[in-house]
Amino acid sequence: MSEIHSFGNLPIIAHSWNKDRTQIAVSLGKNDVRIYQKVASKWKLTHTLCEHLSRVLAIDWAPKTNQIVTASADYNAYVWTFENDIWKPQMVELQRTSRAVCCAKWSPEENKFAIGSSDKNVAVCYYEKDQRFWAAEMIKKKPKSTVTCIAWHPNNQLLAIGSCDYRCRIYSAFVKTVDEQARTSNWGKITNTGELLHEFQSESGWIHDVAFSPLGDNIAWVSHNSIIFAVTADNPSRITMEITSYLPFRCIIFMNESTIIVGGHEFSPLIYNYDQRNGTIDFLEKLDRQETSTGRQSIGRLFDQPAMQTQTPEPVSTHQSMITQIVPYQKENGNLKEIVIEAGQELRGDVDETLTVELRSGKAEIFGTELAIGQKYQFTSGMKFAIFTYWGCTVNIISPHEDYYVARDENPMHIYLNVHGMLEQLRQKAETEKTRGPRIMVTGLPDVGKSTVCRMLVNWAARLGRTPILVDLDVGQNQISIPGTIAAMVVRRPASVEEGFRIEMPLVFHYGYKTPGENIGLYNEIISSMAMYVNIRSENVEKSLISGVVVNTCGYIRQEGYESFKHVAKTFDVDIIIVLDSEWLSTKLTSDLPGVKVITLPKSGGVVPKDAAKDKFRENKIREYFYGPRNNICPHVFTIEFNEIKIYKIGAPQIPDSCLPAGMILKNPYNKILPIAASPALMHHVLAVSSSNDPEQLLAKNILGFVVVQQVDSEKRTLTLLSPQPNVKNKLLIVSDISFVDMK
Repeated sequence: MSEIHSFGNLPIIAHSWNKDRTQIAVSLGKNDVRIYQKVASKWKLTHTLCEHLSRVLAIDWAPKTNQIVTASADYNAYVWTFENDIWKPQMVELQRTSRAVCCAKWSPEENKFAIGSSDKNVAVCYYEKDQRFWAAEMIKKKPKSTVTCIAWHPNNQLLAIGSCDYRCRIYSAFVKTVDEQARTSNWGKITNTGELLHEFQSESGWIHDVAFSPLGDNIAWVSHNSIIFAVTADNPSRITMEITSYLPFRCIIFMNESTIIVGGHEFSPLIYNYDQRNGTIDFLEKLDRQETSTGRQSIGRLFDQPAMQTQTPEPVSTHQSMITQIVPYQKENGNLKEIVIEAGQELRGDVDETLTVELRSGKAEIFGTELAIGQKYQFTSGMKFAIFTYWGCTVNIISPHEDYYVARDENPMHIYLNVHGMLEQLRQKAETEKTRGPRIMVTGLPDVGKSTVCRMLVNWAARLGRTPILVDLDVGQNQISIPGTIAAMVVRRPASVEEGFRIEMPLVFHYGYKTPGENIGLYNEIISSMAMYVNIRSENVEKSLISGVVVNTCGYIRQEGYESFKHVAKTFDVDIIIVLDSEWLSTKLTSDLPGVKVITLPKSGGVVPKDAAKDKFRENKIREYFYGPRNNICPHVFTIEFNEIKIYKIGAPQIPDSCLPAGMILKNPYNKILPIAASPALMHHVLAVSSSNDPEQLLAKNILGFVVVQQVDSEKRTLTLLSPQPNVKNKLLIVSDISFVDMK
């Protein structure tokens, strides 16, 4: 969908946007530059730059320094600086230029700019701080005709120019005064200013525009003979060209490393794809869908029309005249960057506000879920991601912050994938022999990536058509249910990149605390109940039996926690234990569980301690339960009377033996079921809705759902509950130590 901005009836010779796209500088073919600011939905003229004596041919607005460079047919170029609400000009010293300055463009770092003129001159201009003027360093090996266009390489030290001698050239634009040192480039060694690195012949037709790709590995230009040319730095001797049937092009830009947009006398921007490997340029589509063609064929048909034309034809495109310039338009909410990830590397991010990822080429995955080319994935504040590629890929990132980086350290992904391959071989063997598939338990210290490894293992299995059972015993950061629970689910498809697993009929047991150590006896008992149900599921569904079980555990390994690990291994009858980044734990488990295979794996370099983020994670997980992963669900708020429900708490405080009568032994206080009277103390607590109708069976039965107490009215004896359902179907509720304050 196109958006039209109108600035009168005169043709726009050149234009440039400010940083946030709220202002635009335009040349309407006169000797001034007009600056408009958008007020509401209209453009208001705020400034007029009137220093030139002839038509302004080029404008470029530096977004970081907020300086404007203008070039004119009066042989001059000016740099405009905004001070005290006034644009102040300063002339650039172009002593050797005696004809019109046709083009001007800031470098990516905005510490210099380049100009080209019709007297064949190309100059790299920079500010002399000591003398306080803009100096120009001329390129000695200049073209043989008018310089029509300029493009900067992303490294700030290479310059491409096109001219009317049918040639495109790449020069070194290194200036010792402003550049600290020469940088590396795929196009050749960068030395002194004006060193000619490459010269490309364009058959015939003067060049109208030239552009580097975002990473600078490709260059493309258009000429007056309606041909698109492209060259890649990997093979600069091969010039790829596409001879089109359209009218001549005047401008060209890269949207990414392979997508090109051109425009000109055709009235409509056209999109082409440049395939560097095969050396082809292929037409994709027109941005402006036309009803009839305006190309050469339509010109020929003009001679077939009647001599008398009584009706004026309707415009067939949004543009009603030649397109003179194309510049990228980015909205204020983010910056677009194209990042190449080499094979075996990982792009890691910890999102501050919002971040959008789009896979442009190659293959990549996030935690075992494959990314689709062309699909945009959005991440919100607090989310983490890691894009890994085995083959190499290119991604687009849109983010207001650089809260991501490409990790080039040693990555254990290949080791994890080998483990998946071993598990798949065991599944194939089980499928052949009609036996049970592998059962894996993942353990380790806190914050070593246990949940991530489990997610990858089940995602990879699901991509092969398997349906493994994922059991999450991490009561602090459960990825299936809310905190304070243990849960299990059958994974039928890989987890969504943005929203995680699609939770379908999960099996959830109430625990009620944030760590296993707060009631280790209760924790072990509900683990036994979970294992019983998982075993029943496996025995009755052959596909789940063959696909196996993946068990995620907490990072609680000392004292009772280690005994709990052994309890998990025995109750789930695991075959393999994966220990992440703990030689001590691996050795201990190998010694105590001789019938189980123990594998020690390294943790990923992207795993970091997240103590400060755990509370935020828990809050977001509960909010997601009631409001959905994208706040797209509206929960219910209703009032219920005290006598309509029964509230219980599981686990009594441990009483020291010295406080008990002589000879008395208090058995199992951890699983004691205590009735709780409704009171203001329940405010903001999470209550679990049990599937049991008998209080004595609360431990053995799973959970149907959760509600949050928002208000307690002691006088009216009512509770106000936040719930995903309009009522509570089962009246037995279990109070949790987990709380949630709904600020929405």
